[in-house]
Amino acid sequence: MKFRHKYIIVGAGSAGCVLANKLSANPLNSVLLIEAGPKDNFPAIKMPLAASSLFKNKKYGWGYETEPEPNLNHRLINWPRGKTLGGSSSINGMVYIRGQAEDYESWEQAGNVGWGYKDLINHFTSLENNQNHQDELHGSKGELWVETYQSSLEASNVFMEACAQAGFQENLDFNGQKQEGYGTYQVNIKKGQRFSAADAFLKPILGRPNLELLMGTRVTKIITSNNKAMGVLIKNKTGSHAVTCEAEIILCGGAINTPHVLMLSGIGPKQHLEDLNIHCHHNIPGVGQNLQDHLTVNIGHTMDGLKTFSELMRPIQMLKNLYHYFVRGKGLLTYPASDIGVFFKTSHSENTPNAQIHFAPGAGKYNKNGAMKPMSGITASVCNLRPKSVGFLKLQSSNPEDPPKIHANYLSHPADIQPIIDGIKRIRKIFQSSAMDTYNPKEIEPSAKYQSDSEVEELIRQESLSVYHPVGTCKMGETEECVVDSRLRVRGISGLRVADASIFPSIISGNTNATCNVIGSKCAEYILADT
Repeated sequence: MKFRHKYIIVGAGSAGCVLANKLSANPLNSVLLIEAGPKDNFPAIKMPLAASSLFKNKKYGWGYETEPEPNLNHRLINWPRGKTLGGSSSINGMVYIRGQAEDYESWEQAGNVGWGYKDLINHFTSLENNQNHQDELHGSKGELWVETYQSSLEASNVFMEACAQAGFQENLDFNGQKQEGYGTYQVNIKKGQRFSAADAFLKPILGRPNLELLMGTRVTKIITSNNKAMGVLIKNKTGSHAVTCEAEIILCGGAINTPHVLMLSGIGPKQHLEDLNIHCHHNIPGVGQNLQDHLTVNIGHTMDGLKTFSELMRPIQMLKNLYHYFVRGKGLLTYPASDIGVFFKTSHSENTPNAQIHFAPGAGKYNKNGAMKPMSGITASVCNLRPKSVGFLKLQSSNPEDPPKIHANYLSHPADIQPIIDGIKRIRKIFQSSAMDTYNPKEIEPSAKYQSDSEVEELIRQESLSVYHPVGTCKMGETEECVVDSRLRVRGISGLRVADASIFPSIISGNTNATCNVIGSKCAEYILADT
């Protein structure tokens, strides 16, 4: 058999771009990177404030949604995932958060040697080009641009003043010694434009002769022989083709697409595969299990006398914003999904913050199609950082074009509701501070009509949304339900690894994208060491 490439990477997302960069650094390593989506040259991808407009865009995203969620009044929850260079880092909110050291210590304690915080911090810092913090916890020579967002709207400053009056301590660095407190988020925005994993790690190296990039190409199956991964079956506008490789295939499709491809390839829960007439090459019951995500609730308020996104999007103002954006790389259109954050404990029994607030100087109402119509106001949303509820995904059919069935199982664990109730109370306390009084804050429907604990619980079930952090469906670990070992090798299949959010043993306390970059870096380290 003739091998064209040494390595095949499936998915040019947050981990895949890092992996392609590091593996192809050696000119002797021939690397094929396969991406299902098109180039990331759509203007809304680069414009930070336009991120939400991409969530339903099926050209640059997969357009996933959950099955009806039993504990969310049987609603279908939108789960956007990127389908372009950069993957979900090209459509996300651009917030740069690593999570807590304790998150990774728990990974290592579960048997994942080399995945403790002391091991991963070197990867975080080596990838980072931080514009604001220079210390032992930050790097300034990496490829990934990280900067503290410079809020330009008074509403953001008023919210921070209100946080101080509500008893929160200021935190100048959520990725520093401690996470707790309020402050300005660090973001992946450079000169007013999104700086994705593709911008950081892939585009600067596309000229390497040993790196080939295939776009608009979907991997429909992993080709195996005698429990060894030999290649992949791909489909694009030229048809279906088999592509083989010499050494390893690395799946970087994310928490939905990676288990989807594994199961289509006959690697997964035997009974489920046989029910769909898919021959089970290797029975791994954990594929598609252990699905976790963060659930959030938006609490909006109108504010008299404060300019918010709505006022600044009116025609004349919008012309000024377009000028500032395209000429100076500044202004309203450079805003990330959230500029101010708060991490806090909802009870004294918590050792570290278990809730997170995302604040934005804008508000809106969602229509029946899931699109948000801007309105005057500001919004603080809160999520439970460490939910105990666990879901799963399964194949809908053996047809690769059919999306998997996603069962997030939000709030299936009874302990998950109270932290969100308590978090909403803390948001309301912030808006009751004297810093807000001048602006006559009034809570916006629908949340305004839900006040008692039982009513707030109903608000959560009726109005909560995903924070878009799905993880865990190819769990890393040493136990029987785990899909990959601590070196990210798929159990029982040689020459096959997974490097993306699906390997999380448990969800981290914050936004997940930065950790996916590190997973790509960590995987490259293992592959090169094992070569």
